[in-house]
Amino acid sequence: MKKTHNKVYIALGSNLRSFSHQNVKTFFNSVIFRLGLIGLKVKNKSSIWITNPIPFSSGPSFFNNVIEFSVKCNAKNSPEDLLKKIIKIEKKLGKKFRGKNKQRVIDIDIIDFKGTINCYKVHLPHPRMHKRKFVLIPLNEINKKWLHPKLNKNCSFLNAKIKGFQYIKKSKMFS
Repeated sequence: MKKTHNKVYIALGSNLRSFSHQNVKTFFNSVIFRLGLIGLKVKNKSSIWITNPIPFSSGPSFFNNVIEFSVKCNAKNSPEDLLKKIIKIEKKLGKKFRGKNKQRVIDIDIIDFKGTINCYKVHLPHPRMHKRKFVLIPLNEINKKWLHPKLNKNCSFLNAKIKGFQYIKKSKMFS
């Protein structure tokens, strides 16, 4: 388990409306607030990006966001603890398992936990993040110097290596 920095990167995704929130920006802000209650402190957050589902389907477009956090001193400091707390937040916000890559109200993924490389209970860094423009482009927006802990490559390099078309557009309405 190697650590290269002290930041935590989390990706948010949603393509089903939350009826308890006015719009996706207020919904994502409420998710970020809840992440703060479990010991994370916001350092930076990307714009909201609109993308097609991967693999492509006729489902609604996704809204995506990446946030950079630091871990508060009094918080339990392991990826496993964080994942357990994230799963509870997702359930409270209405996430139901409908199958892999299906429509969802919220998806909260740990992209990178302090540069940790771990495949025991939590796969870190996120195993498909380097193949997803909806993670790489927002992550590059908030930290151009970030390097993939396993591949030791930056977001621009990884983004350029993605084969096939992945639609991504910055939301003007919610950014």
